[in-house]
Amino acid sequence: MDTFNQKILFEQVEEKLPVHTSLVHELSEMLDVSTDSAYRRIRGQTKVSLEEAVVIARKFSLSLDAMFHHTKNSFPFTYKGVNYNIKDLESYYRGILMEFDKADSFDQSKIFYATKDVPMFHIFNFPEVAALRLFFWKKTIYDLEEYKSKTFSLDEVVENPIINIGKQMTAKYSKIPSVEIWSDEVIMSTVNPILYYYESGVIEKRSVALLLLDKIDEFLIHIRKQAEVGGKFKPGQETLLHPGNFEMYYNEVTLTNNTIVLETGGKRHAYLVQSAVDYLFTDNDIFCDRTVSWIEHLTRKSVNISNQAEKFRQKFFTQMHRQVDRVRDRIR
Repeated sequence: MDTFNQKILFEQVEEKLPVHTSLVHELSEMLDVSTDSAYRRIRGQTKVSLEEAVVIARKFSLSLDAMFHHTKNSFPFTYKGVNYNIKDLESYYRGILMEFDKADSFDQSKIFYATKDVPMFHIFNFPEVAALRLFFWKKTIYDLEEYKSKTFSLDEVVENPIINIGKQMTAKYSKIPSVEIWSDEVIMSTVNPILYYYESGVIEKRSVALLLLDKIDEFLIHIRKQAEVGGKFKPGQETLLHPGNFEMYYNEVTLTNNTIVLETGGKRHAYLVQSAVDYLFTDNDIFCDRTVSWIEHLTRKSVNISNQAEKFRQKFFTQMHRQVDRVRDRIR
């Protein structure tokens, strides 16, 4: 265990703990040792055994690779794959909500987001659209057996526990400053499924398809209002509670992936999203710093349409509304 870095281990455990939870208390219970023994391990006065490290790593879903032979060009990622059932999705979004809770407890938290799709962090403010996205992932992206013959209806919205959690997540996200880079293609991953489902009979009623398109227009209007004032707020909210916490950039080149960096408590965490919601995660300083540098480079190649550049903001949102209109015309 000479090459084992238990300082990194406990730093990662602290980041996983809920706010106001004692690391000493958790460690004492987990390893069945006294609080004094727990303190000694945390301070490095007592070495953590391999068996203890495995217990801790399993409890908090950590990779022990990060604590052994850590080199500049070799570092671990944690993979989070989601099974598309209600229980697993609830756990997935509760995990994000917990991360935002912790981020909100720090004064200097920030989110960097380069996106090729409409961020779900925004879309839960519009439950009908969120329900469609969740349905699309289950039926078309992951091809779940129980969804093969299922049609979409607005019943997907009623008492949906995931949407309720999503609303809480969105409310918390609205409080955290973010830098987001969008292209005018991001809306198509939400609009195209409506046309595809309507033409194939998965959405049986024209009125439902048109309602979904109306809700997407409302969503775009809401995002535009936030961009105009440079702050995030709930739909219909008149008072801007968090001014200056939304930087939105328009990039004319379609982005090829969804990349997120959460900066909180002086530490950065990078998330590379694939297959809709699965992601790879690392808090390696080198990778996170390079990712932020890449995003900052993208912002220099983009137009800041939050609180300025009205002409470009008008162009950006007009193009997206036109994409919605083209699908609406084919459905009518």
